[in-house]
Amino acid sequence: MFTGLTPELCAQAWDLVRPAIFRAADTRVIRGAVGDLVVLDPARRDGTVLWTGSIGDTETKTYGYAVAKAKVAERTGVDTSRLRTDQPHLYTAGDIVYPGGIVRHGLVVAFSGVEGEADEMIAEWFVSAVRGVARLAFAGPHGPDARGIRHIGE
Repeated sequence: MFTGLTPELCAQAWDLVRPAIFRAADTRVIRGAVGDLVVLDPARRDGTVLWTGSIGDTETKTYGYAVAKAKVAERTGVDTSRLRTDQPHLYTAGDIVYPGGIVRHGLVVAFSGVEGEADEMIAEWFVSAVRGVARLAFAGPHGPDARGIRHIGE
């Protein structure tokens, strides 16, 4: 039964993204396959973390940075890279200034662990995977379309 964004759906999407991170590190596009990913709960819009994923030997600070990036992106509604260049007036005291948090299709996702631009790229990959997995599940044999239901979770 399809119920929208869940930790299980996030884990499935993360499993699709992890090999791309390893490949990017192996080909030296990014400096390594290490970091933490944070997904905020789109149903709450209060900074609540719905799901986290990690890759490699992460440090405690990378998780904290990812959470901070996600919260700034959620509060401003702006990717943290664009905030730096286009809308720095939206920063408030205590906000993290590193790129890596994005707002896409109703989702707020952040990654921290490699270069800021690469952090944002990884967050983009993850959102794309979430959307693809969710759309396939929605239209699949157990999804609302195939079952003819009117409300999610029936």
